[in-house]
Amino acid sequence: MTEKQMFDYIVVGSGSAGGQLAARLSESGAFRVLLLEGGASHKRDLMVSMPAGWGAMTYSKRHSWGHMTEPERWAGGRRLMMPRGKMLGGSSSINGMIYIRGHRQDYADWQAAGAEGWGWNDLLPYFVRTEDQQRIQNKYHGRGGPLHVADLPSVHPITHAMIAAAEQAGLAHVDDFNDGSARGAGTLQVNVRDGKRSSIAVNAIEPAMKRGNLHVMTRALVLRITTEAGRATGVTYRIGDGPAQWAGARSEVLLCAGAIHSPQLLMLSGMGPAAHLREQGIAVVADLPGVGANLQDHCCVPMSWRLRPGVSGMNSRFQGLGLAASVLRYLLTRRGPMTSPPAEFGAYLKSDPALPYNDIQVFGLPVTGDPDAHADKSRAPTPDRFEGITLAPYQVRPFSRGSIRLRLPDVTIHPVIRMNYLDDERDRRALLWALRFLRDMATKPALAALVESEFRPGPGVQSDAEWLAWLAPHLTTGYHPVGTCRIGHADDAMAVVAPDLKVRGVLGLRVIDASVMPNVICGNTNATAVVIGDKGADLVLGRAALAAIAD
Repeated sequence: MTEKQMFDYIVVGSGSAGGQLAARLSESGAFRVLLLEGGASHKRDLMVSMPAGWGAMTYSKRHSWGHMTEPERWAGGRRLMMPRGKMLGGSSSINGMIYIRGHRQDYADWQAAGAEGWGWNDLLPYFVRTEDQQRIQNKYHGRGGPLHVADLPSVHPITHAMIAAAEQAGLAHVDDFNDGSARGAGTLQVNVRDGKRSSIAVNAIEPAMKRGNLHVMTRALVLRITTEAGRATGVTYRIGDGPAQWAGARSEVLLCAGAIHSPQLLMLSGMGPAAHLREQGIAVVADLPGVGANLQDHCCVPMSWRLRPGVSGMNSRFQGLGLAASVLRYLLTRRGPMTSPPAEFGAYLKSDPALPYNDIQVFGLPVTGDPDAHADKSRAPTPDRFEGITLAPYQVRPFSRGSIRLRLPDVTIHPVIRMNYLDDERDRRALLWALRFLRDMATKPALAALVESEFRPGPGVQSDAEWLAWLAPHLTTGYHPVGTCRIGHADDAMAVVAPDLKVRGVLGLRVIDASVMPNVICGNTNATAVVIGDKGADLVLGRAALAAIAD
């Protein structure tokens, strides 16, 4: 063992949580920190920096790990792609850049599940500290953090029509989706600065790499966490196809590999459901039945409408000569269609008035595409030849639960992923309600003046059975898997980590990423994952939590 192999902290995974965590741990200069990333760098890659590149990157083996689910019953038995970022910044380098925090009730439910200190008022100061808000100035927002949050650089006129139609359908017009109420309709804010993706890689990891005490290794695939006498001692990893190496942690190993890879690595290291580990020939270090359980994600079913002749959408700007012109404009000015996120319009609805939160989130954009154009899922969906609009609902607090299990005791073999989308009847009922609401919303005057006809699914789909048959080939991930190493009460056998994020039954090891969420939040998960990393740094360093901000 040499001094070069020893670090105070080893951070496994450079995504939204891990990147922020490593930056915070290294900022004092007092600790030697190793950050291991299994993918490559995010730099010198146009698809990463260009906001509209997100679509192609989710289908790219270079940018994404390329996980696939097992056959999903309510998706017609299809195996669905589950993209996860494969580079510095993790999924914050390939995501849709939409900034959402969720609803207060999400975090109240975390506390009820045993996540003491993780309520909305507890986390609000961390949301404020990690934000660099460009417009809104009040106690709910902050400046100077690693998440640059800005209004869309330009808003398409059809997006304004979507907002007007939503108001005509009974929704309030809001200009801030992030005050904890998650309600109404409006334009979204995004992590885009000067026409470029603004990610954790750019804003947290890059500045921290200038410090001599932070050591970043890319293409460093962690094979397992090593333990001795019930304590994590370090990790075994390899660079590319090179030989296995070991790095030691004087203080702690911090697992930040996300909702798929974190439980996979725990199980490969002997921490997980004992019976499953024995089936895989893995010696049990800690019997933790909750590892890989409680998997949750948002699922999405896009609807689309054909626009009237003469109404200008954006499909033509993403194909043929229009695409070439859009890319050229972007390269010269950092403006135009290639700065587009996956949605401009956002809305929150309530499918059941008895719920304490809005359980449906909607995204909209004046772009449509055939989701089945490339059955091998090697390329993004092809834009339609006509101009159109898409409205896509998510059921944001699903009752269905999935799981992660090892396929083989080998980190290079993708695990078995069962999402079980829509398995709970309540999820199906809520999603069908949302699809019908959007069909009605498109008939309101603001959109009816622009829309020629409903294209997907078309007016012939009416009954529940017809809706379910139509959505089976169109159902897709919402890109927000969480929950597989969840926080819980001390007497909860399925809890993997305590509120301080320490793994139960193993010393010197914490999980600090979206996998610790007891339940998925009402919205996009990136901002919350960054907060988990930020608060996680305070927990690791033994610092007092930021003072709660009262509503």
